[in-house]
Amino acid sequence: MMKYTNFSVNDFVTDDYFHYWVAHPGDHSAHVFWEAWLKQHPEKREDVEEARAILESIRFSNHTLSTEDLAQLWDRVRHIDTAREQGRSLMAPAYRWYGVAAAVITLLMVTAVYFMTGTKPWKEYTTAYGETKTVVLPDNSKVILNANSSLRILNNWTEKPEREIWLEGEAFFSVVHTKDHKPFKVMTSDGVSVEVLGTTFNVYKRTLKTTVILNSGQIRLNLPLEKTREKILMKPGDMVEFKGSKYKKEEVDPRLYTAWTQNKIMLNHTSLGEMVRMLTDNYGLDVKVTDTTLLEQTVSGSMPLGDDDVLLQQMAKAFQLKITRNGQTISIEE
Repeated sequence: MMKYTNFSVNDFVTDDYFHYWVAHPGDHSAHVFWEAWLKQHPEKREDVEEARAILESIRFSNHTLSTEDLAQLWDRVRHIDTAREQGRSLMAPAYRWYGVAAAVITLLMVTAVYFMTGTKPWKEYTTAYGETKTVVLPDNSKVILNANSSLRILNNWTEKPEREIWLEGEAFFSVVHTKDHKPFKVMTSDGVSVEVLGTTFNVYKRTLKTTVILNSGQIRLNLPLEKTREKILMKPGDMVEFKGSKYKKEEVDPRLYTAWTQNKIMLNHTSLGEMVRMLTDNYGLDVKVTDTTLLEQTVSGSMPLGDDDVLLQQMAKAFQLKITRNGQTISIEE
């Protein structure tokens, strides 16, 4: 996420998403996001650890801080900031720590709610295997979530200067342009950020890669690379695939990649390997192929996108293969 690159300890302490990560260490999605971000920005680890230490030092009793707890918090903040400033300059003014402490205490009530009640600072939309869902956001932008996907927005989303979205899985976005030109950003756990004012595009984020396809309008894609963030201006028909620390850009027919929003699949020399990946990602099936050379077979055309049994029947017909099913395990042979 771009905004975190310039965050200070104070900024991390007062950030909603950072709060949630510290308060809920068992949340896999938040853990993956922050660990991936720190891997891309190792120079910020010291600030992150100090901010986390400040929040973890807070102990709540009956939703309020005791006098002793409050004193310990102030001492904690003063110690952290003073130690850092002394390491940088012996002439550092004593009041430098005051901003951090004031910000922490201002947000104690909010943080108390997160820690004590487990209230999440965002609203989450999810889909099960084989399910798609249309979500209308508070600004009337529309999102179609593909199967096995999740979308998160902060509870005070409309009050933020940027309309930020967190995505895992795949989604098609139709973004409304606001009168105040408020940016719309889609972010994934590997640090990819899509910035847009008004357009339609598809974002695919699974375990191995992130793929962005632009249907209409214009977007700026920010990619987290080792030494700098690559910014790519995309035009309609562009597809960018990011994997590891490399990316590739090419021109494609967006309809091939967004046909799922109309409950169909468009195939253009599509390999069996790609179809197997879809069975795993979207339907949660365990697919076994007796001869791996079959994965290289390709077909072109279209087929309806129904439940998993319908899709398996269509695949067997299109690829001229024998497909058998035993529960969630699928066997494919010639």
